[in-house]
Amino acid sequence: MTTQHENAAPRPRTVEVAFWLSVVSALSAFVSLAYFISLRQDMLDSLTAAVQQLDAVPPERKQDFVENAVNLSITLAVIVVGAVGVLLLVFAFMMRRGRNWARIVLTIVAVLGLGGMTTNVNGVVLSSPGPLALITFFVNVAVIVLLYVPPSNRYFAEHRLRGQA
Repeated sequence: MTTQHENAAPRPRTVEVAFWLSVVSALSAFVSLAYFISLRQDMLDSLTAAVQQLDAVPPERKQDFVENAVNLSITLAVIVVGAVGVLLLVFAFMMRRGRNWARIVLTIVAVLGLGGMTTNVNGVVLSSPGPLALITFFVNVAVIVLLYVPPSNRYFAEHRLRGQA
């Protein structure tokens, strides 16, 4: 008597490496989040200076306004990055199990990550990204390539034919 697991296509090394690189990419989001949180005092100082120049907030409320704005930014970043990071890990595990839809989702996320290297934040062009961004860029390129080389394509096609994807 054979089980469904015994009949499953063997996982190629390309899929296994793409899985681990996807995990690295997801974990880099958490590292970036930690770095963002560590910049809290810089954010407070910059926003305080901007609020002072604009004179748009009553003087007695400026400090509360600045602290609330920075705290909200950090809270939103924790929620969004935390959720996205966890979802990326779930998608990586599903891709590893042969789910083609998860492979497509990881591809889309990786492509969007590549685009993040050429975008800007608050009008500042990210023309010289930091080391973590460069590493993540190359990891995303590798994930995309590895997910679509012939051994990976066969693996996902076999799972799709068996109705497991």
